[in-house]
Amino acid sequence: MLKYAILSVSLITVMAGAMIAPAVASIAAAFPEATALQINVLTSLHAGMVVPFSFISGYLVRKYSKKNILIVSLILYLIAGLGGAVSPDIWFMLATRALLGISVGLMIPISLTLISDNYHGEERTQTLGLQSAATNLGGIIAILVSGTLAMYGWEYSFMAYGMAAPILLLVLLILPNIKPEPYVKDSANNRFEPRIFLLAIYMILTFVVFFGIPSNMALFLKELDVTNTVLNGIIIATCSVGGFLGGLSLAYFRKKFKTFFVPLQVTFMAIGFSLIVFYDQSLYAMGLGVLILGFGYGSTVPVIFDSASKITTGNAAAMATALLVSSIYLGQFISPVLLGTVSRTFGDGSVHFSYLMMALALIFVAVMLMINKFMHITGINRWLSRNSSKRLFAEISTQQSDLQNSVRELNQRIDQLQFSENQQSIEKLTTLVEQLHQKIELQHRNQQMQN
Repeated sequence: MLKYAILSVSLITVMAGAMIAPAVASIAAAFPEATALQINVLTSLHAGMVVPFSFISGYLVRKYSKKNILIVSLILYLIAGLGGAVSPDIWFMLATRALLGISVGLMIPISLTLISDNYHGEERTQTLGLQSAATNLGGIIAILVSGTLAMYGWEYSFMAYGMAAPILLLVLLILPNIKPEPYVKDSANNRFEPRIFLLAIYMILTFVVFFGIPSNMALFLKELDVTNTVLNGIIIATCSVGGFLGGLSLAYFRKKFKTFFVPLQVTFMAIGFSLIVFYDQSLYAMGLGVLILGFGYGSTVPVIFDSASKITTGNAAAMATALLVSSIYLGQFISPVLLGTVSRTFGDGSVHFSYLMMALALIFVAVMLMINKFMHITGINRWLSRNSSKRLFAEISTQQSDLQNSVRELNQRIDQLQFSENQQSIEKLTTLVEQLHQKIELQHRNQQMQN
Protein backbone atom coordinates (compact mmCIF):
# COMPACT_ATOMS: atom_id res chain seq x y z
CA MET A 1 0.00 0.00 0.00
CA LEU A 2 2.92 2.35 0.64
CA LYS A 3 3.92 2.14 -3.02
CA TYR A 4 0.40 3.01 -4.16
CA ALA A 5 0.28 6.00 -1.83
CA ILE A 6 3.57 7.35 -3.24
CA LEU A 7 2.62 6.68 -6.87
CA SER A 8 -0.82 8.28 -6.46
CA VAL A 9 0.88 11.61 -5.75
CA SER A 10 2.64 11.41 -9.13
CA LEU A 11 -0.72 10.76 -10.76
CA ILE A 12 -1.99 14.31 -10.09
CA THR A 13 1.16 16.40 -10.58
CA VAL A 14 0.99 16.53 -14.38
CA MET A 15 -2.73 17.37 -14.22
CA ALA A 16 -2.01 20.81 -12.81
CA GLY A 17 -1.62 22.46 -16.20
CA ALA A 18 -3.58 20.11 -18.44
CA MET A 19 -6.77 19.93 -16.36
CA ILE A 20 -8.44 23.14 -17.54
CA ALA A 21 -7.04 23.19 -21.09
CA PRO A 22 -10.36 22.07 -22.68
CA ALA A 23 -12.21 24.87 -20.83
CA VAL A 24 -9.89 27.78 -21.68
CA ALA A 25 -12.11 29.07 -24.50
CA SER A 26 -15.17 28.99 -22.20
CA ILE A 27 -13.25 30.79 -19.46
CA ALA A 28 -12.26 33.51 -21.92
CA ALA A 29 -15.93 33.97 -22.83
CA ALA A 30 -16.95 34.09 -19.15
CA PHE A 31 -14.41 36.85 -18.39
CA PRO A 32 -14.51 39.21 -21.38
CA GLU A 33 -12.44 41.79 -19.49
CA ALA A 34 -9.46 39.40 -19.39
CA THR A 35 -6.58 40.11 -21.76
CA ALA A 36 -5.23 37.56 -24.21
CA LEU A 37 -2.07 37.23 -22.10
CA GLN A 38 -4.07 36.46 -18.96
CA ILE A 39 -5.99 33.74 -20.74
CA ASN A 40 -2.83 32.28 -22.28
CA VAL A 41 -1.00 31.95 -18.94
CA LEU A 42 -3.85 30.06 -17.26
CA THR A 43 -2.28 26.73 -18.28
CA SER A 44 1.36 27.77 -17.78
CA LEU A 45 1.48 30.13 -14.77
CA HIS A 46 1.83 27.23 -12.35
CA ALA A 47 5.04 26.10 -14.10
CA GLY A 48 6.74 29.36 -13.16
CA MET A 49 6.03 28.65 -9.49
CA VAL A 50 7.15 25.02 -9.61
CA VAL A 51 10.84 25.83 -10.17
CA PRO A 52 11.54 28.02 -7.08
CA PHE A 53 9.30 25.98 -4.78
CA SER A 54 11.03 22.75 -5.80
CA PHE A 55 14.19 24.16 -4.22
CA ILE A 56 12.22 25.42 -1.23
CA SER A 57 10.90 21.87 -0.83
CA GLY A 58 14.49 20.60 -0.81
CA TYR A 59 15.25 23.05 2.00
CA LEU A 60 12.11 22.30 4.05
CA VAL A 61 12.88 18.55 4.29
CA ARG A 62 15.85 19.48 6.49
CA LYS A 63 13.45 20.69 9.23
CA TYR A 64 10.11 18.97 8.65
CA SER A 65 9.01 15.44 7.84
CA LYS A 66 8.23 14.67 4.23
CA LYS A 67 4.77 13.42 5.19
CA ASN A 68 3.82 16.75 6.78
CA ILE A 69 5.10 18.75 3.80
CA LEU A 70 3.20 16.45 1.45
CA ILE A 71 -0.01 16.86 3.46
CA VAL A 72 0.26 20.66 3.35
CA SER A 73 0.99 20.62 -0.40
CA LEU A 74 -2.04 18.36 -1.09
CA ILE A 75 -4.31 20.67 0.93
CA LEU A 76 -3.02 23.64 -1.05
CA TYR A 77 -3.59 21.65 -4.25
CA LEU A 78 -7.25 21.09 -3.32
CA ILE A 79 -7.80 24.72 -2.31
CA ALA A 80 -6.17 26.09 -5.46
CA GLY A 81 -7.73 23.58 -7.84
CA LEU A 82 -11.30 23.71 -6.55
CA GLY A 83 -11.02 27.44 -5.83
CA GLY A 84 -10.78 28.20 -9.53
CA ALA A 85 -14.40 27.15 -9.95
CA VAL A 86 -15.65 30.03 -7.76
CA SER A 87 -13.44 32.74 -9.25
CA PRO A 88 -15.28 36.10 -9.31
CA ASP A 89 -12.73 37.57 -11.73
CA ILE A 90 -9.66 36.63 -13.76
CA TRP A 91 -7.22 37.89 -11.13
CA PHE A 92 -8.62 35.54 -8.51
CA MET A 93 -8.31 32.64 -10.95
CA LEU A 94 -4.69 33.56 -11.73
CA ALA A 95 -3.95 33.62 -8.00
CA THR A 96 -5.33 30.09 -7.66
CA ARG A 97 -3.13 28.96 -10.57
CA ALA A 98 -0.05 30.41 -8.85
CA LEU A 99 -1.01 28.66 -5.60
CA LEU A 100 -1.44 25.44 -7.56
CA GLY A 101 2.13 25.78 -8.86
CA ILE A 102 3.40 26.27 -5.30
CA SER A 103 1.69 23.05 -4.19
CA VAL A 104 3.07 21.05 -7.14
CA GLY A 105 6.57 22.49 -6.60
CA LEU A 106 6.52 21.27 -3.00
CA MET A 107 5.02 17.93 -3.97
CA ILE A 108 7.10 16.62 -6.89
CA PRO A 109 10.58 16.40 -5.25
CA ILE A 110 9.15 14.68 -2.19
CA SER A 111 7.18 12.13 -4.24
CA LEU A 112 10.44 11.19 -5.99
CA THR A 113 12.73 11.13 -2.94
CA LEU A 114 10.22 8.93 -1.10
CA ILE A 115 10.91 6.28 -3.73
CA SER A 116 14.69 6.42 -3.20
CA ASP A 117 14.13 6.42 0.60
CA ASN A 118 11.96 3.30 0.66
CA TYR A 119 13.21 1.21 -2.28
CA HIS A 120 16.65 0.09 -3.40
CA GLY A 121 18.33 -1.68 -6.29
CA GLU A 122 16.13 -3.20 -8.98
CA GLU A 123 12.94 -2.48 -7.01
CA ARG A 124 13.78 1.23 -6.95
CA THR A 125 14.29 1.23 -10.73
CA GLN A 126 10.98 -0.55 -11.19
CA THR A 127 9.16 1.90 -8.88
CA LEU A 128 10.64 4.90 -10.67
CA GLY A 129 9.39 3.38 -13.92
CA LEU A 130 5.93 3.02 -12.39
CA GLN A 131 6.15 6.66 -11.24
CA SER A 132 6.80 7.73 -14.84
CA ALA A 133 3.89 5.55 -15.96
CA ALA A 134 1.63 7.14 -13.32
CA THR A 135 2.64 10.62 -14.45
CA ASN A 136 1.74 9.86 -18.07
CA LEU A 137 -1.45 8.09 -17.01
CA GLY A 138 -2.35 11.27 -15.15
CA GLY A 139 -1.99 13.21 -18.38
CA ILE A 140 -4.36 10.82 -20.17
CA ILE A 141 -6.91 11.00 -17.35
CA ALA A 142 -6.66 14.80 -17.31
CA ILE A 143 -7.62 15.03 -21.00
CA LEU A 144 -10.57 12.64 -20.61
CA VAL A 145 -11.99 13.87 -17.29
CA SER A 146 -11.59 17.61 -17.79
CA GLY A 147 -12.86 17.44 -21.36
CA THR A 148 -16.00 15.60 -20.23
CA LEU A 149 -16.69 17.93 -17.30
CA ALA A 150 -16.10 21.04 -19.42
CA MET A 151 -19.13 20.04 -21.52
CA TYR A 152 -21.34 21.01 -18.55
CA GLY A 153 -19.62 24.36 -17.99
CA TRP A 154 -16.10 25.71 -17.41
CA GLU A 155 -16.61 25.66 -13.62
CA TYR A 156 -17.03 21.88 -13.64
CA SER A 157 -13.60 21.30 -15.20
CA PHE A 158 -12.04 22.49 -11.92
CA MET A 159 -13.93 19.78 -10.02
CA ALA A 160 -11.46 17.22 -11.40
CA TYR A 161 -8.87 18.59 -8.96
CA GLY A 162 -10.95 16.89 -6.27
CA MET A 163 -9.07 13.69 -7.14
CA ALA A 164 -6.44 14.94 -4.68
CA ALA A 165 -8.85 14.24 -1.78
CA PRO A 166 -8.56 10.40 -1.77
CA ILE A 167 -4.81 10.75 -2.36
CA LEU A 168 -4.58 12.99 0.73
CA LEU A 169 -6.43 10.29 2.67
CA LEU A 170 -3.94 7.63 1.49
CA VAL A 171 -0.99 9.79 2.56
CA LEU A 172 -2.56 10.44 5.99
CA LEU A 173 -3.29 6.77 6.68
CA ILE A 174 -0.36 4.95 5.06
CA LEU A 175 2.73 7.14 4.73
CA PRO A 176 5.02 6.89 7.80
CA ASN A 177 5.86 10.14 9.57
CA ILE A 178 9.67 10.06 9.82
CA LYS A 179 11.48 13.02 11.33
CA PRO A 180 14.37 14.39 9.25
CA GLU A 181 17.94 13.66 10.29
CA PRO A 182 19.80 16.58 11.90
CA TYR A 183 21.30 18.77 9.21
CA VAL A 184 25.10 18.93 9.43
CA LYS A 185 26.80 21.14 6.88
CA ASP A 186 29.38 19.37 4.66
CA SER A 187 28.53 15.96 6.10
CA ALA A 188 28.46 12.87 3.86
CA ASN A 189 24.67 13.14 3.52
CA ASN A 190 24.68 16.82 2.60
CA ARG A 191 27.53 17.04 0.10
CA PHE A 192 26.15 17.88 -3.33
CA GLU A 193 27.49 15.62 -6.11
CA PRO A 194 28.65 17.72 -9.13
CA ARG A 195 27.62 14.95 -11.55
CA ILE A 196 24.01 15.97 -10.86
CA PHE A 197 24.57 18.96 -13.15
CA LEU A 198 25.33 16.58 -16.04
CA LEU A 199 22.11 14.71 -15.33
CA ALA A 200 20.27 18.05 -15.26
CA ILE A 201 21.60 18.87 -18.75
CA TYR A 202 20.49 15.42 -19.92
CA MET A 203 17.02 16.09 -18.45
CA ILE A 204 16.78 19.49 -20.18
CA LEU A 205 17.71 17.96 -23.55
CA THR A 206 15.20 15.14 -23.04
CA PHE A 207 12.36 17.60 -22.53
CA VAL A 208 13.52 19.83 -25.38
CA VAL A 209 13.01 16.77 -27.59
CA PHE A 210 9.83 15.43 -26.00
CA PHE A 211 7.99 18.72 -25.49
CA GLY A 212 8.40 19.53 -29.16
CA ILE A 213 5.34 17.30 -29.70
CA PRO A 214 2.66 18.91 -27.48
CA SER A 215 3.99 22.45 -28.02
CA ASN A 216 4.24 22.34 -31.83
CA MET A 217 2.01 19.49 -33.04
CA ALA A 218 -0.98 21.74 -33.79
CA LEU A 219 1.21 24.00 -35.96
CA PHE A 220 2.82 20.97 -37.62
CA LEU A 221 -0.59 19.55 -38.55
CA LYS A 222 -1.64 22.96 -39.85
CA GLU A 223 1.39 22.95 -42.17
CA LEU A 224 0.05 19.63 -43.48
CA ASP A 225 -3.41 21.23 -43.96
CA VAL A 226 -4.85 19.16 -41.12
CA THR A 227 -7.04 21.40 -38.93
CA ASN A 228 -8.90 18.74 -36.93
CA THR A 229 -8.40 19.70 -33.26
CA VAL A 230 -9.63 16.30 -32.11
CA LEU A 231 -6.84 14.64 -34.10
CA ASN A 232 -4.30 16.94 -32.43
CA GLY A 233 -5.56 15.87 -29.01
CA ILE A 234 -5.43 12.18 -30.00
CA ILE A 235 -1.82 12.48 -31.17
CA ILE A 236 -0.72 14.22 -27.95
CA ALA A 237 -2.59 11.61 -25.90
CA THR A 238 -0.83 8.89 -27.92
CA CYS A 239 2.49 10.35 -26.83
CA SER A 240 1.36 10.05 -23.20
CA VAL A 241 0.31 6.45 -23.85
CA GLY A 242 3.82 5.75 -25.13
CA GLY A 243 5.29 7.36 -22.01
CA PHE A 244 3.00 5.22 -19.84
CA LEU A 245 4.15 2.02 -21.59
CA GLY A 246 7.81 3.09 -21.40
CA GLY A 247 7.64 3.66 -17.65
CA LEU A 248 5.69 0.47 -17.07
CA SER A 249 8.25 -1.70 -18.89
CA LEU A 250 11.39 0.13 -17.70
CA ALA A 251 12.60 -2.51 -15.23
CA TYR A 252 12.19 -5.36 -17.74
CA PHE A 253 14.00 -3.68 -20.64
CA ARG A 254 16.77 -2.23 -18.48
CA LYS A 255 17.48 -5.66 -17.05
CA LYS A 256 17.36 -7.27 -20.50
CA PHE A 257 19.49 -4.78 -22.46
CA LYS A 258 21.76 -3.57 -19.60
CA THR A 259 24.43 -1.20 -20.96
CA PHE A 260 22.64 -0.99 -24.32
CA PHE A 261 19.54 0.46 -22.65
CA VAL A 262 20.49 4.18 -22.90
CA PRO A 263 21.54 3.94 -26.58
CA LEU A 264 18.24 2.18 -27.28
CA GLN A 265 16.32 4.98 -25.56
CA VAL A 266 17.90 7.54 -27.89
CA THR A 267 17.30 5.20 -30.83
CA PHE A 268 13.60 4.97 -29.97
CA MET A 269 13.29 8.76 -29.95
CA ALA A 270 15.23 8.98 -33.23
CA ILE A 271 12.90 6.43 -34.87
CA GLY A 272 9.88 8.28 -33.53
CA PHE A 273 10.89 11.66 -34.94
CA SER A 274 11.96 10.03 -38.23
CA LEU A 275 8.50 8.50 -38.72
CA ILE A 276 6.89 11.88 -37.97
CA VAL A 277 9.11 13.79 -40.41
CA PHE A 278 9.78 11.37 -43.26
CA TYR A 279 6.28 9.85 -43.36
CA ASP A 280 4.29 12.99 -42.62
CA GLN A 281 1.67 12.20 -45.27
CA SER A 282 0.54 9.16 -43.29
CA LEU A 283 -1.34 9.89 -40.08
CA TYR A 284 -0.88 6.26 -39.03
CA ALA A 285 2.93 6.53 -39.36
CA MET A 286 2.81 9.84 -37.47
CA GLY A 287 0.79 8.26 -34.66
CA LEU A 288 3.21 5.33 -34.46
CA GLY A 289 6.16 7.75 -34.40
CA VAL A 290 4.63 9.74 -31.55
CA LEU A 291 3.93 6.51 -29.65
CA ILE A 292 7.55 5.33 -30.05
CA LEU A 293 8.90 8.77 -29.11
CA GLY A 294 6.74 8.77 -25.98
CA PHE A 295 7.99 5.27 -25.15
CA GLY A 296 11.60 6.46 -25.28
CA TYR A 297 10.81 9.51 -23.14
CA GLY A 298 8.84 7.47 -20.60
CA SER A 299 11.83 5.24 -19.90
CA THR A 300 14.43 8.04 -20.00
CA VAL A 301 13.15 10.29 -17.21
CA PRO A 302 13.05 7.61 -14.46
CA VAL A 303 16.56 6.46 -15.44
CA ILE A 304 17.85 10.01 -14.83
CA PHE A 305 16.18 10.17 -11.41
CA ASP A 306 17.46 6.67 -10.61
CA SER A 307 21.02 7.72 -11.48
CA ALA A 308 20.70 10.76 -9.21
CA SER A 309 19.44 8.63 -6.32
CA LYS A 310 22.50 6.38 -6.60
CA ILE A 311 25.05 9.19 -6.25
CA THR A 312 23.29 11.29 -3.59
CA THR A 313 21.88 10.56 -0.16
CA GLY A 314 19.99 12.31 2.62
CA ASN A 315 19.22 16.00 2.26
CA ALA A 316 21.50 16.25 -0.78
CA ALA A 317 19.14 13.88 -2.62
CA ALA A 318 16.24 16.28 -2.05
CA MET A 319 18.19 19.20 -3.53
CA ALA A 320 19.34 17.06 -6.46
CA THR A 321 15.74 16.05 -7.17
CA ALA A 322 14.68 19.71 -6.99
CA LEU A 323 17.33 20.59 -9.58
CA LEU A 324 16.16 17.81 -11.92
CA VAL A 325 12.51 18.82 -11.51
CA SER A 326 13.46 22.41 -12.37
CA SER A 327 15.31 21.07 -15.42
CA ILE A 328 12.07 19.46 -16.62
CA TYR A 329 10.24 22.77 -16.65
CA LEU A 330 13.25 24.60 -18.06
CA GLY A 331 13.37 22.08 -20.91
CA GLN A 332 9.66 22.62 -21.54
CA PHE A 333 10.22 26.37 -21.68
CA ILE A 334 13.28 26.15 -23.94
CA SER A 335 11.80 23.59 -26.37
CA PRO A 336 9.52 25.76 -28.54
CA VAL A 337 11.94 28.71 -28.37
CA LEU A 338 14.97 26.61 -29.38
CA LEU A 339 13.18 24.66 -32.11
CA GLY A 340 11.73 27.85 -33.56
CA THR A 341 15.11 29.62 -33.49
CA VAL A 342 16.85 26.70 -35.23
CA SER A 343 14.16 26.58 -37.92
CA ARG A 344 14.25 30.34 -38.59
CA THR A 345 18.07 30.53 -38.54
CA PHE A 346 18.93 27.50 -40.68
CA GLY A 347 15.71 26.70 -42.51
CA ASP A 348 12.38 28.07 -43.65
CA GLY A 349 10.92 28.74 -40.20
CA SER A 350 8.54 25.78 -40.35
CA VAL A 351 7.89 23.23 -37.62
CA HIS A 352 8.65 20.53 -40.20
CA PHE A 353 12.24 21.78 -40.54
CA SER A 354 12.78 21.91 -36.76
CA TYR A 355 11.44 18.34 -36.47
CA LEU A 356 13.77 17.32 -39.30
CA MET A 357 16.79 18.78 -37.50
CA MET A 358 15.73 17.04 -34.30
CA ALA A 359 15.41 13.71 -36.11
CA LEU A 360 18.86 14.03 -37.72
CA ALA A 361 20.47 15.04 -34.41
CA LEU A 362 18.92 12.07 -32.62
CA ILE A 363 19.99 9.69 -35.40
CA PHE A 364 23.56 10.99 -35.13
CA VAL A 365 23.66 10.61 -31.33
CA ALA A 366 22.08 7.15 -31.51
CA VAL A 367 24.65 5.98 -34.10
CA MET A 368 27.54 7.34 -32.02
CA LEU A 369 26.28 5.60 -28.88
CA MET A 370 25.79 2.33 -30.74
CA ILE A 371 29.27 2.50 -32.26
CA ASN A 372 30.74 3.08 -28.82
CA LYS A 373 28.88 0.05 -27.44
CA PHE A 374 29.86 -2.05 -30.46
CA MET A 375 33.52 -1.20 -29.90
CA HIS A 376 33.18 -2.42 -26.31
CA ILE A 377 31.46 -5.63 -27.41
CA THR A 378 34.07 -6.47 -30.08
CA GLY A 379 36.96 -5.60 -27.80
CA ILE A 380 38.21 -2.77 -30.02
CA ASN A 381 38.13 -0.32 -27.12
CA ARG A 382 40.08 -2.72 -24.93
CA TRP A 383 42.61 -3.26 -27.74
CA LEU A 384 43.04 0.49 -28.26
CA SER A 385 43.42 1.03 -24.52
CA ARG A 386 45.97 -1.77 -24.28
CA ASN A 387 48.01 -0.36 -27.18
CA SER A 388 47.85 3.12 -25.67
CA SER A 389 49.01 1.72 -22.35
CA LYS A 390 51.91 -0.11 -24.02
CA ARG A 391 53.03 3.08 -25.75
CA LEU A 392 52.79 4.99 -22.48
CA PHE A 393 54.79 2.31 -20.62
CA ALA A 394 57.46 2.40 -23.34
CA GLU A 395 57.76 6.19 -23.02
CA ILE A 396 58.03 5.94 -19.24
CA SER A 397 60.72 3.25 -19.52
CA THR A 398 62.71 5.44 -21.94
CA GLN A 399 62.49 8.39 -19.56
CA GLN A 400 63.58 6.16 -16.66
CA SER A 401 66.60 4.95 -18.64
CA ASP A 402 67.60 8.54 -19.45
CA LEU A 403 67.26 9.45 -15.79
CA GLN A 404 69.35 6.47 -14.72
CA ASN A 405 72.12 7.49 -17.13
CA SER A 406 72.05 11.02 -15.69
CA VAL A 407 72.35 9.63 -12.16
CA ARG A 408 75.34 7.45 -13.15
CA GLU A 409 77.05 10.42 -14.78
CA LEU A 410 76.45 12.51 -11.66
CA ASN A 411 77.84 9.74 -9.49
CA GLN A 412 81.00 9.56 -11.58
CA ARG A 413 81.56 13.30 -11.27
CA ILE A 414 81.16 13.11 -7.50
CA ASP A 415 83.82 10.38 -7.34
CA GLN A 416 86.19 12.65 -9.19
CA LEU A 417 85.90 15.44 -6.63
CA GLN A 418 89.05 15.62 -4.42
CA PHE A 419 88.33 18.63 -2.20
CA SER A 420 88.78 17.50 1.43
CA GLU A 421 87.00 20.58 2.85
CA ASN A 422 83.81 19.51 1.00
CA GLN A 423 84.12 15.82 1.88
CA GLN A 424 81.09 15.82 4.23
CA SER A 425 78.83 17.50 1.62
CA ILE A 426 80.08 15.07 -1.02
CA GLU A 427 79.15 12.10 1.18
CA LYS A 428 75.61 13.45 1.71
CA LEU A 429 75.19 14.05 -1.99
CA THR A 430 76.45 10.54 -2.75
CA THR A 431 73.90 9.06 -0.34
CA LEU A 432 71.07 11.00 -1.95
CA VAL A 433 72.13 9.87 -5.42
CA GLU A 434 72.25 6.23 -4.32
CA GLN A 435 68.75 6.49 -2.81
CA LEU A 436 67.44 8.03 -6.01
CA HIS A 437 69.06 5.27 -8.04
CA GLN A 438 67.41 2.59 -5.87
CA LYS A 439 63.98 4.18 -6.24
CA ILE A 440 64.35 4.29 -10.03
CA GLU A 441 65.39 0.64 -10.13
CA LEU A 442 62.39 -0.33 -7.98
CA GLN A 443 59.95 1.57 -10.21
CA HIS A 444 61.50 0.01 -13.30
CA ARG A 445 61.03 -3.52 -11.90
CA ASN A 446 57.42 -2.81 -10.95
CA GLN A 447 56.77 -1.47 -14.45
CA GLN A 448 58.19 -4.63 -16.01
CA MET A 449 55.99 -6.81 -13.82
CA GLN A 450 52.86 -4.86 -14.88
CA ASN A 451 53.78 -5.35 -18.55
